[in-house]
Parts: sequence; structure tokens; C-alpha cells
Amino acid sequence: MNYQMSPEACVAVHCVAGLGRAPVLVALALIELGLKYEDAVEMIRDKRRGAINAKQLQYLQRYRPKSRLKQRNGHKNSCCVQ
Repeated sequence: MNYQMSPEACVAVHCVAGLGRAPVLVALALIELGLKYEDAVEMIRDKRRGAINAKQLQYLQRYRPKSRLKQRNGHKNSCCVQ
């Protein structure tokens, strides 16, 4: 993945309506970066009202991070939701 080679790289994520699949993927990335699922969902919903339905929210609530996106090789990973 390009992310591992260049932590400063940006990634755009989108699905048909931009309310379900893409926001869940972004939430998973934010959780992997250390955010609580509630904070990740709130951040996404601030930018995309109506994002993430009840079933997807339950999935995020049960999700446990794999710590794949945390600091590696002295690089601090960051994320911007637009």
C-alpha cells in the first residue's frame, strides 16, 4: 500500500451515496489510528450528516483495532476528514 511508503499521502474514499460503506471504511481507519468508535462516528457525521446506519454502528461498536495504522518507523500517522 502507498500509505505505508508515504504516510503523508491522502486517500479519497467514496461509494454511491457516501453514507454507508465509505464512512464505515473511514471510521475503521480512524479507530485504527486510536480514536474511540464514538468519536470517529461523530467526526464523520459532522462532515456527512446521515452517515452510518444502526447496523453499521453496531459493527463499529464491536470492532477491535488491529493496530496496523499506528506509529511505525518514527512516523506519526495523521488523518483529515473532509
